Amino acid sequence: MNRRNLLAAGAAAAVSPLLAARAQARSGSAAYAADIRWLTGQLAKRYAYLPDRHVDLDSVRDIYCAEAAAATDDRAFLGVLERMIAEFHDHHIEANTNNAASPQLVPTGAEIWAAMRDGRAMIEQVRPFSEAALDGARAGDEIVAVDGVPILDLLARSGPRSLSAPDPEALNYTLRALLAGNHKDGRVVVLRHADGGGQRIFLGPYKPEVDEPLLTSRRVDGGFGYIRIENSLGDSDLVAAFDKAIIEFRDAPGLMLDLRNTPSGGNTDVAEPIMGWFVRDRRPYQRVFDPGPGKTFPKDSWTKDVTARGSFRFSAPLVVLCDRWTGSMGEGMTIGLDALDVSVAVGTRMAGLCGSTDGVTLPNSGIGVHFPTERLYHLDGRPRETWTPPVPVDLAKAVGDDPIFDAGLKVLRTRADARDHA
Repeated sequence: MNRRNLLAAGAAAAVSPLLAARAQARSGSAAYAADIRWLTGQLAKRYAYLPDRHVDLDSVRDIYCAEAAAATDDRAFLGVLERMIAEFHDHHIEANTNNAASPQLVPTGAEIWAAMRDGRAMIEQVRPFSEAALDGARAGDEIVAVDGVPILDLLARSGPRSLSAPDPEALNYTLRALLAGNHKDGRVVVLRHADGGGQRIFLGPYKPEVDEPLLTSRRVDGGFGYIRIENSLGDSDLVAAFDKAIIEFRDAPGLMLDLRNTPSGGNTDVAEPIMGWFVRDRRPYQRVFDPGPGKTFPKDSWTKDVTARGSFRFSAPLVVLCDRWTGSMGEGMTIGLDALDVSVAVGTRMAGLCGSTDGVTLPNSGIGVHFPTERLYHLDGRPRETWTPPVPVDLAKAVGDDPIFDAGLKVLRTRADARDHA
């Protein structure tokens, strides 16, 4: 499922015309509260990761029905809905509309990936070539404050209000959301570097790339092919573009497939034809589980398959690059190519976006909400959202402008040499 497209800056200041029209026809405090009540019921029945979230659904319903009843217009209601969604601290739950005050999607709209470590907010990764990276933020830095408020104070007042038990992931989710911000406001972030020095950086609101290509490709040292997917796994034109690129590398001794810019996900109609270049026949690449009543994993799970395609099978060594901006379908491709035993993944943990999403439409406001309804797994049974690449790169200790690329090229050379001497 492709994640929602962010509204352009000029349009982000207002809720979409469709939403406004429907809200005008079917609005009011009772209707808003009814939408919250209805959505809570849908999540109770269909949200595949609810048991992992330690969320008291009765509290969610009571808190946000009351807030919705006090909402005076559709804009205020959207804010209530977004706060309700955040209670589930799952970056793969989202509304399909937004305005200037709406939170950025993570990882799509995030420049910094951070997590709590021993009571400190630590940067795990900074988006390459982002504003934060150019200003000097690095993996291993500590986040001290945002907009003049100590980060621990911000976290204490910004997290979920309906937890039934302590949940470290709720804290991490809140931290990443605070750093990503919204569509209109910049943030001043105070950092403490590993050497003890301090720094202030300004993060402006994320703006999507304009006219970004579907992919980029080139030859790298040793004649190896390099293809980078540019956040286009939801665009059907990518298939033809990939076909053209890989044919140019038919004689290459190996290929790097860079999936580090796929934060917005995509769909299987695009990903599976790309994966088909690397197999000889129809083969499974991912396991799916719908945790309905009485169902158990793996007995009641099934597999997604990929079918061979293309004018030839690319059989030279393949390395896949991944990081925290490898999201959803990008994650599925990474674990899928690993499960097919045709690649070696190099990098860091991925975005960890949970499962496969489905959409519902709130009956009164007409807002769509997507949330995971199926769990996804590597063929070996490991959950996709916790899977780690077999060749990890510690960015806090690494050197160079692009240590993941450097590590991937090293692995590719080793595999190509081994193949030549086999």
